[in-house]
Amino acid sequence: MKFYAVKVGKTPGVYETWDECSKQVVGFQGAIYKSFPTKEEAIEFVTGKKIEKKDNFKNPTAYVDGSFNALTNEYSFGALLFVDNKKLTFKKKFEADEFSTHRNVAGEVRGASFIIYYALNHGIKELDLYYDYQGIESWYTGEWRANNDLTQKYQNFAKENLGKIKVNFHKVKSHTGIKYNEEVDLLAKSALGI
Repeated sequence: MKFYAVKVGKTPGVYETWDECSKQVVGFQGAIYKSFPTKEEAIEFVTGKKIEKKDNFKNPTAYVDGSFNALTNEYSFGALLFVDNKKLTFKKKFEADEFSTHRNVAGEVRGASFIIYYALNHGIKELDLYYDYQGIESWYTGEWRANNDLTQKYQNFAKENLGKIKVNFHKVKSHTGIKYNEEVDLLAKSALGI
């Protein structure tokens, strides 16, 4: 479907058919009009104002990422949670500890644990979780074997919460311009001051 935007014509506006649009521009000197694939683009053309697009997430939705500072052995996570038309932002730095050997993975795992725990404590029964490191899903579901303290604690956390919350995992590629994945990456870095 096309949307026809009339910026200058008999009656400026957005029309759904060429027939409606042509009545506004044919015979009108200096008419300015154009077709668009979406209504939002057509409205922006007519009004000259950018329409802020709302995120329409079906379920409460989270994004998580981790970071690591090789100079200090500190690690961190950044997380976003979209729930009830609100965007909640989280970040946390962890001082060097026994998990620092896992570098940014420690932040990724602790960030996923944090956001799932937060969701549980706020009555969320189903969560869409976006991540860029496969272990976030694979250790949680038991697909990957947990062979160190960090991943074993994460798998135990998953087992404890089995049936309490449904987590729908979504893998995204890192550093490919995915808006909220980039945002959590920056949050994780900012927690470390890098």
